[in-house]
Amino acid sequence: MRISYVSEAWPETTYEIESDRFGSYTIRAGGRVIKRVTSVTEYLGRPKWGSKKLELQAIEDAKVAISAFRSPVG
Repeated sequence: MRISYVSEAWPETTYEIESDRFGSYTIRAGGRVIKRVTSVTEYLGRPKWGSKKLELQAIEDAKVAISAFRSPVG
C-alpha cells in the first residue's frame, strides 16, 4: 500500500509511506528515502501471505516515526 501523508505539525512537507503486508515500511520525502523498516522475516505464527492488519499497523508506525522525527527539541 502506498499513501501520501502530511503531518499536521509540518504541513510544508509531504511524505510518501509505502508498506507491505508483512509490516515493513518505507518513508520518502522529496523522492529521498528518509526511513526504511524491515519486519522480521521468520517468526512463529507469521502469516504466510501477510495480513491487512500488519499493513495498516505499519502505516500507523510510519506516521508515529514521522512525528517523532520532526518534533521540536526543547
